[in-house]
Parts: sequence; structure tokens; C-alpha cells
Amino acid sequence: MAKTRLGVVFGGRSAEHEVSVVSAMGVLDAADPSRFEAMPLGVTREGRWLTSQESREQLAREEPRFKKRIDADVPPLRERSDVLKELSQLDVVFPLVHGVNGEDGTLQGMLELFGLPYVGCGVAASALGMDKSLQKQLFERAGLKVARYLTVFERDWKDGERDVARGIESALGYPAFVKPSNGGSSVGVSLVRSREDLAAAMRAAFALDRKIVIEEAVMGREVECGVIGNDDPEASPVGEVIPQGDFYDYAAKYLEDTARLVAPADLPETTASEVRETAVEAYRAIDGEGFARVDFFLAAGGAVVVNEINTLPGFTPISMFPRLWELAGLTYRELISRLVDLGLERFRERQARSG
Repeated sequence: MAKTRLGVVFGGRSAEHEVSVVSAMGVLDAADPSRFEAMPLGVTREGRWLTSQESREQLAREEPRFKKRIDADVPPLRERSDVLKELSQLDVVFPLVHGVNGEDGTLQGMLELFGLPYVGCGVAASALGMDKSLQKQLFERAGLKVARYLTVFERDWKDGERDVARGIESALGYPAFVKPSNGGSSVGVSLVRSREDLAAAMRAAFALDRKIVIEEAVMGREVECGVIGNDDPEASPVGEVIPQGDFYDYAAKYLEDTARLVAPADLPETTASEVRETAVEAYRAIDGEGFARVDFFLAAGGAVVVNEINTLPGFTPISMFPRLWELAGLTYRELISRLVDLGLERFRERQARSG
């Protein structure tokens, strides 16, 4: 029986390029060799696609984890008949390009146009999962509790910094978080404690996005829950992130090994059940398919506050999402197979509807 040709697409333009590389290396190593022929397809920081052989050569370089970049002077994808031919020969794709031009629906849209099945959320859900401002609006409409927030466009900040600052202080106060609306891995995120910190934080966020979100700093525990499924999603056990610094930033996630990831979280069963149920509700609110991770704050008064949904969470073997599903009885290898099956299932259903 022929093996399923599984294309693992990784790298990309975003600030999470190196995270994507590590996730891809994990999937390529763990995908069931009796079922899959796993083919790496790397994307450089300039958005240039590599062949499977070129990608393997890049991955073979000896470099520290979270420091490896896909880097090659090759033509754009539209001029690379060799890459396009490899794409056409795939049976299914596992997109692992984090951030912009990857998990924001653009890569998913390209795969839809190519008629290729793929793992994870579709175009709309991916775009919503990337946009913190839009997803919060949908969570509110679904009756879920979110932190108080404001959305600010760069044009408004440039036209009236003082007015915007006063609006933030009136609606939210300090401390508050400033975040690019479209971003991940806490890149460009700042904790602002006073107006003196605000301008620098806004500049850092606007360097990555024209739209940013400012939200109140919820004091409480940070917990996460994975969701898997198409029409009938299910939630994983709950994990907890215990940062050593002010918050769980990029350095704590990937470079310093200071944050503790506790799985399962030490929670009363009633609280864990509420987190799991809310995770599924948040997933449904953006019309999620395949998989996602939902992040929460447990406020001091016991309220379960949805922070954000991540439709392409870190997928290294030791990342929170795979760890939570291992607690539910799915090994990393089995998890990969399960997600591929969900992607193929969705593709077959859509093909049947289209006639």
C-alpha cells in the first residue's frame, strides 16, 4: 500500500520563523513512517520556497534550537516549477508556518486553490485566530468573558497620541498589555505600568502591525487547553504556565527555559471542567476545525477569562499542546496522525458537497 505523501511546510516570514522550524523538525521525526512519506518544504524569511531536498539540507545544519533559519537565495514560488511539481504530488499538507502568511489564512487559502487537503483550521478561522481584536469580538458575542480591551490603529495614534493615551487610561488604566493584533509567541508584546512606558510599547507593537490591542492586565493564573475536532470538537486536560518574569514572553517561551509548564494544572475539577467547556465554546466561536489551543486567565475571583485562541500552537514534542494530549492518551505520533485524518475528513466532505 502506497504511503501518504505528507508535506510539512515551515519557516516563513514572521518573527516566529525559528519556532516553526523546531515544530517542523519534531513532526518530520515523529510522523508514522509506516503510514507517511514526510516531505519538508521550507520557506525562507523572504517568503521563498525550497524543494524537499533543499529543505533537508537546511535542516541538517548544526545550529542551536530556536536559532536555525531557513535561508537560501532562490526565485519566488511562481518561478519554481520544481517546488510546484512537488506540491502537486502531495496527498496532504501539515502547515507549520507560524504567524503572518502562515496561520493567518493566507497559506490555507493557497492550499484551497491548489485543491490540497491540509491539517488545521480553514481560511476564515485561521484569519480570526490570528487577529486578537476580531476574535475578542466574537468571544464576547458568544457570551465568553474576556479582559477589557481597546483596539487602536496606527493612524489614530499618529493623529493624537495624548487623546489615545487618555482613552486608554480612562477605559483600562494601568497596568495594561500592548500587543500587535496579528502576532504570536508574545513578539512585540509589552507590559505597560504607566504613561511613561506607553509610547515605547506602542512603537514596538506598531512595528509589527497597523492595528494593536491594549488590554487590562488580568492578575491571575495562566492556563491553556487544547481542542481537537471538526464538527464534534473535544478538549484536552488543562495545563498551567508559571512564568518567572512579568509575563510569559518570547524569551521565557523559547530561549531562557525559565517558565514552568505544569500539566495537568493543579485545579479543582469544577474549574478544570469550566476551562475545558469554555475552550470548546471559543473554538466554535471562530468556526474552528482540526485543532487549536485556547489560553485563559483564572482571575483572582475565580472567573475564567479567555485570553486568546491559537490555531497553530507550538508543535514541538515538548510544547504544551502535544503534552496536554499525551495526558489524554495520545502520543505525539498518534496526535500527528489524528490531525492529518481530520484534515482529510474535512477535504472529503467539502469535495462531496461541491459535486
